[in-house]
Amino acid sequence: MNNPETLCGQINKILDALPTLNRPSETPFNNGLYFFYERGEVSRHAPNGRIVRVGNHPRSQGSLKRRLRMHYSGSKNGSVFRKFLGGAILRRMDPNSTCLQPRPGQGHWEKQDIHACEDCKPIERQVSQLLKSSFWFRCIEIEKRDLRNTLEKKLIATISLCPTCKPSDNWLGKSAYSDKVRNSGLWNSDYVLDQQEALGSFELKKLEEIAPQNISEPVQIIEATP
Repeated sequence: MNNPETLCGQINKILDALPTLNRPSETPFNNGLYFFYERGEVSRHAPNGRIVRVGNHPRSQGSLKRRLRMHYSGSKNGSVFRKFLGGAILRRMDPNSTCLQPRPGQGHWEKQDIHACEDCKPIERQVSQLLKSSFWFRCIEIEKRDLRNTLEKKLIATISLCPTCKPSDNWLGKSAYSDKVRNSGLWNSDYVLDQQEALGSFELKKLEEIAPQNISEPVQIIEATP
């Protein structure tokens, strides 16, 4: 199997040449993958910001901007990303919050499709503000849904397995209820740390082919030291 650390270094080199975006409205196309970055989170592979979430709109075409808007200004039931962020904020503020009870992942904030209470409304606002102030993202246009879905899971698996791109000591995600978030350093739970889903040579080649189409100059790929 290809070395995840080497592959992660290549992934970051490819993505680092893409433009950074701060609002869903800045996204120039409607189908693709997005990659979130977070203030204070860096690595040797990514001194200007390591990838903290890989995302997609896996079930529908033409909804990349809509998916990003759901993260930035939706609700916790419409965005797992928001649910993770809000739960971590709550847990840092008050680990015994009634919004998190009876146990991690089962309180009405962190359990999917359970209505939030009045006390949760300020958390929704805090999540929106945090995303606007401390996160940015890049996107790659991918029209074909099957390819988009395949690359999403393989990129998540590979980045999460990289020993170089780990979270800082103060990373908010260390207060998330999901051990997959805490252990991977990503605001993802599906496909993390899955060695069977790591990127292969075919998928890396496709990424190398697709990414330069989103920038004005070609990308030079430099392998990371294994």
